[in-house]
Amino acid sequence: MSIEGGPPASRRRRRAWAAAIIAFLAPVPAAATLAAAEVRWSARLAFDERYDDNITQLSPKNLDRLDTQGGGHGIECGSGSTDTRGGRFSIEAPGDYISMPQFSGSIRAGWLEGRPTAIDLSIAAYKFARSPIKDWQSFRLEASQPLHRGKFETRVGLSYGYVPYYYYRNLRSDRTADELGVLPPPRRETTYRSHTTAVHVDQVLVPRYLWFSGLAGREGKDYNRCFDERDSEMPLRQFELAWHPLGDQLLRVRASFRREDLHSAGDIPETLFFTEPDTSSRREIWSGDLRVRWGRQGRKTTLSLRYEAERREYSTTNPNDIFHFERIDQRRHTTVAAHVELRRNWFLTAEAERSTNRSSFPTPPGITFLPEDTTDFNENLYQFGFGHDFGVDGSAGSRGPQERSRE
Repeated sequence: MSIEGGPPASRRRRRAWAAAIIAFLAPVPAAATLAAAEVRWSARLAFDERYDDNITQLSPKNLDRLDTQGGGHGIECGSGSTDTRGGRFSIEAPGDYISMPQFSGSIRAGWLEGRPTAIDLSIAAYKFARSPIKDWQSFRLEASQPLHRGKFETRVGLSYGYVPYYYYRNLRSDRTADELGVLPPPRRETTYRSHTTAVHVDQVLVPRYLWFSGLAGREGKDYNRCFDERDSEMPLRQFELAWHPLGDQLLRVRASFRREDLHSAGDIPETLFFTEPDTSSRREIWSGDLRVRWGRQGRKTTLSLRYEAERREYSTTNPNDIFHFERIDQRRHTTVAAHVELRRNWFLTAEAERSTNRSSFPTPPGITFLPEDTTDFNENLYQFGFGHDFGVDGSAGSRGPQERSRE
């Protein structure tokens, strides 16, 4: 039946309903078009080539061993080999060239007026030229949302990171010794997968000049079966201040403090006759960086200098765990980096980093070696790369995580 049919009262009611429906539906196409127009995207493709002179952070003593004994003879977890002399190194040389393709993408959805929701994805791969056992990949997803508009902006976010495989180094496996009945414990290749979840809050304290950022999260590691005692959960917290003295992005000074409390499984009941190492530790990390930019839009050059000091205190109470009992590490990282924008959204990058670790241990009576001869290390990285920004927002995307042992 058409709307024009029926008695006059019914016709008037139907016309009223038709008018109401038309009035309700009429804004829909315009609203849908507006929402589509507010969705912005960007992407970045980058490729870096790095040289790392100490890819497994070997001490000078172990570097000499690798040079004299040779490497590339590691034994996988699960092997029935009872050889306790070999298998110290799965790598063939301390240094290596690393190819690093990276992708990052970002979507800004404006379904809340003036408060765009950001969704970011980054993927990075690390391909080693001479030591393929060190190849690994990382994945990271993050969503963030401004809570209100205005000068004192507040933004909250949630992130998740995943590393499906990471080779650390070859260590003695007490579980293998227990299962095979051999002493000293045979060495096996130590690998793990990790996942990190975090929530962060960014707050403008002084518009244009001062930002505060807070982060709380948890990192978990799942080791291969030979090293279950190293499985760990690590709550982490970080506080950061970023100061822009000129009220713009040309100069930034940033300082942060990070606290990490790693809780590992430690001594586990599967090995009845040997003491499993306990890697539990408390970590305090202070860092600061200075960033300077200059040049016109689309052709800017950025230089940055970063310094990080970390103190690790291992918490095992077992004096038989010689390599962790009352151990204190002092780690230092210094990084210099440059980013140069070119025409048509191309860019060049360069970076140099030096990392060191110095350990201190008590001196038990009768000990015939110094544990720090195994744990101290120096590492130098040199990296160059290029890339291209796509989309309407050329600033999105990150270069991906740096490789740094979290042991």
